[in-house]
Amino acid sequence: MKLDQELFGTTFQNPLLLASGTCGYGRELDGVLELDELGGLVIKAVTAEPRAGNAAPRVAEFGAGMLNSVGLANDGVERVRAERLPWLAGRLRRARVLVNVAGRTAEEFGTIVARLDDADGFLGYELNVSCPNVKEGGALFSAREDLLAAAVRAARAATRRPLAVKLAPNVPDLGRMAEVAVAEGADALTLVNTMPGLLFDLPTRRPVLGAGQGGVSGGGLLPIGVAAVARVRARVAVPILGVGGIRSGADALQYVLAGASLVQLGTATFADPRAAPRVLAEMQRIGRTLGVTHVRDLVGAGITA
Repeated sequence: MKLDQELFGTTFQNPLLLASGTCGYGRELDGVLELDELGGLVIKAVTAEPRAGNAAPRVAEFGAGMLNSVGLANDGVERVRAERLPWLAGRLRRARVLVNVAGRTAEEFGTIVARLDDADGFLGYELNVSCPNVKEGGALFSAREDLLAAAVRAARAATRRPLAVKLAPNVPDLGRMAEVAVAEGADALTLVNTMPGLLFDLPTRRPVLGAGQGGVSGGGLLPIGVAAVARVRARVAVPILGVGGIRSGADALQYVLAGASLVQLGTATFADPRAAPRVLAEMQRIGRTLGVTHVRDLVGAGITA
């Protein structure tokens, strides 16, 4: 089964990207796996100023996945522009790079995008309007139509590059939020971000994470993400990037059947930094077994069957 996808005026050699927050700036995994054999990667969130992130512990495993609260720790826009993007520009030839952007205000999304836009080393942006692990803004943007519209509008005004908007699944009408993002200029949607969660350490009776509440990721998020993609696919026509709970080629194809053109591998990379090539091989093997010639023939096939 062929895996290349034509999107945003370019070719993704396969539909698998590494998700934001799980692969650093790419360099952290260089040499562990061949980055240029992936469809691409989404670098960790970039904010206007450097952030130290939330208190440790920041991650904790549980039976169905992982709870995390990193708090958007990152180098800040100036260092990303000066150091991180040039490395990506010099290292990658085939893998496509998206820059995840997070702002405290709607206007700040536009400011960060404008500061990065003439740099090399990346294809486009993913707006993080749905992170549940920060006190300022965070998931609020994906829960209010006015704030979401303002954030996307500010970013759209600052760039002509492809713009994906990452939404949260835990809103009353996800389809409506998708429509709002597209109406303001989103070229694609990333579904889904983590969901809020809380666990306690029994002996100490304290939360397992230093920040208390965190985001739920891993296998338990898979059916939630797949349902979100199917729901949004019925409301908008832009490409969808499916993310949440993918651990195998079969998991990835669940998102494709629901309507995703690209998928992102996240928590599985923590457990196995070389998970991506395995997932790709499994996707191809399943496709051959099913007699499918090209992965695009499966995009949305589950909801149109």
